[in-house]
Amino acid sequence: MDFANFDVWGTVLRLGLGVVIGFCIGLTGVGGGVLGLQAMTLVLGLDPIKAVGTTSLYIFLTNISASFQHAKLKNIAWGAVARILGGAVPANILVALWISRQGGDDAFKHSLKTFIICIVFFSIGVMIINTMKKVASEERSLAAKIQGHWMLRNVLCILLGAVIGGLIGATSVGGGVLIVPLLIIIFGLSASRTVGSSIFIAMVLTFVTALIYGKGGELDYHSAVVMAIGSLAGVRYGSKLSVKLPDTLLRWIMIGLILLAAIMMLLHL
Repeated sequence: MDFANFDVWGTVLRLGLGVVIGFCIGLTGVGGGVLGLQAMTLVLGLDPIKAVGTTSLYIFLTNISASFQHAKLKNIAWGAVARILGGAVPANILVALWISRQGGDDAFKHSLKTFIICIVFFSIGVMIINTMKKVASEERSLAAKIQGHWMLRNVLCILLGAVIGGLIGATSVGGGVLIVPLLIIIFGLSASRTVGSSIFIAMVLTFVTALIYGKGGELDYHSAVVMAIGSLAGVRYGSKLSVKLPDTLLRWIMIGLILLAAIMMLLHL
């Protein structure tokens, strides 16, 4: 990996993408995987498999400081994290290993791109549901019922964790939008502990995914590192603006951005 061989404009482009995506992450707290993946495929022109590996490394690098900060603030529910990762990590490893070994199959890459688009639209649907206040109250009611059945809660954690781990291993998408409702419904965590726990889980899973794709040669280190550096500034300014806007408005802004990116990816299928 020789950073000196990359042209200046390419580096500036990656920094700019990092700033924009980081701003969206800081503004709404979600969407890094989806927007990062769109940037890798539509703007940088990476093939789907390398895009998944590169986006995973980018998300991991972006989440490191946030995870340590939330751990310092005691915003991570370690018990919930351990249960979810217990199912997520093995599934993540198996799926990422399988996909990273399909690098030369063009038909597989096209199928993976189609699957990613489906997951992106599914994520949009989850975000829309979670934005509806009526559904949010039902989630809290369901969480209260599950709390009284520890066996059911643990089984759900492992099974749903495996689904999320597999999806992240296959697409790098879903860390925030899928883990957050899982933590709310099964554990009934507060908003701050939900965010902190979801960021830490996503950091672990994207690290494992990036490690596997990297060993398979399906990873653009330069793009991931430079975009992560750009995200530092973007997250800072997005976070400052987020406190001035209503939470519901922020969620609809992110839904609109992700929907636009998903439509663009669909048109390029």
